Amino acid sequence: MPAELFRSASSYTPVRRPASLVPVSVAAHVVVIAAVFAAPLLGDIEFPPPNRPLNYTYTSIELPPPPAVTLKAAPSQQAPTSSPEKAPIEAPAEITPESAIEPGQAFAAHTSGDDSGVPFGIEGAVGPPVAPLPPPPPQEPRKPVRPGGNIQPPRRIVNVAPVYPAIAQSARVEGTVAIEALIGEDRKVRNVKLLSGKPLLTEAAMTAVRQWVFTPTRLNGEPVAVIMTVTVVFSLN
Repeated sequence: MPAELFRSASSYTPVRRPASLVPVSVAAHVVVIAAVFAAPLLGDIEFPPPNRPLNYTYTSIELPPPPAVTLKAAPSQQAPTSSPEKAPIEAPAEITPESAIEPGQAFAAHTSGDDSGVPFGIEGAVGPPVAPLPPPPPQEPRKPVRPGGNIQPPRRIVNVAPVYPAIAQSARVEGTVAIEALIGEDRKVRNVKLLSGKPLLTEAAMTAVRQWVFTPTRLNGEPVAVIMTVTVVFSLN
């Protein structure tokens, strides 16, 4: 073996190249790299065939024929000149004077119109039938009220004195009978109900109260029935 391979590192002297060779070396490397990348772009390169062929499968679909289109002729735009409600297309040869309306001849308007599109018609024209209005709902009778607040108690204008029962007189029975009276809208007593009193006096008291007449009682300007308590006093003095 050569003795230069076994020299000590301290005795090794590196070889110095001239500095002018460094740019030349760099330029040579750049040219080689550019040639490697530019060669495929400038030349025709044949790629190797794939490992296996690519097979495509397709299915044909038959579409139905489109439906036939039938063209209809446009309706005629000629308007009948015999209709008095439609304006004529052509100017008339002469203008006839209008006839005066005779006295007593009346015209009526049809608010619903007719099939010809004319909103108004002459009296006697037949229009669509009009449904009759439903009857108004029956009014519920007013409930009797009791005096109080804005409702003043009625005053008695016809007073019939009770007949003192003979058996009560002989037994010297006296007292007060309280009765609940229903006074109708016609101001007369329609019903009586005993609240308190002695049995010998109650029948005579209710018979007298049924004949009483009172002033009318009004609520919102209309007469109403009233329920009130009346008293009948029996005294032997």
